[in-house]
Amino acid sequence: MPREFVLSMEKNFIRFTPSGEIAVVDAIKALSESDTAEEIWQTLKKENPQILSHCRQFHFSKNKSALVVDSQGWGQIESLLFVYILDRSLLHYAATI
Repeated sequence: MPREFVLSMEKNFIRFTPSGEIAVVDAIKALSESDTAEEIWQTLKKENPQILSHCRQFHFSKNKSALVVDSQGWGQIESLLFVYILDRSLLHYAATI
């Protein structure tokens, strides 16, 4: 039986299901390099509830459950995440001028 896969990226890790779905908050944390990945995900879900149609709960080993997303859904989340990070960076930059 296939097992889940964990990708280690410096100080972060990203969990994958045996079928290749990705743990959403893990991936957001790794890509954004932010300790506020859960807050970012809550904002993205609130502003774009349609992305939840690609998500489901998955119970990883060690009894840890996480929301996972298929590749199509991850493509949407990745685009939204890029815009989110860019917007926050521009707001931060504007505040320092």
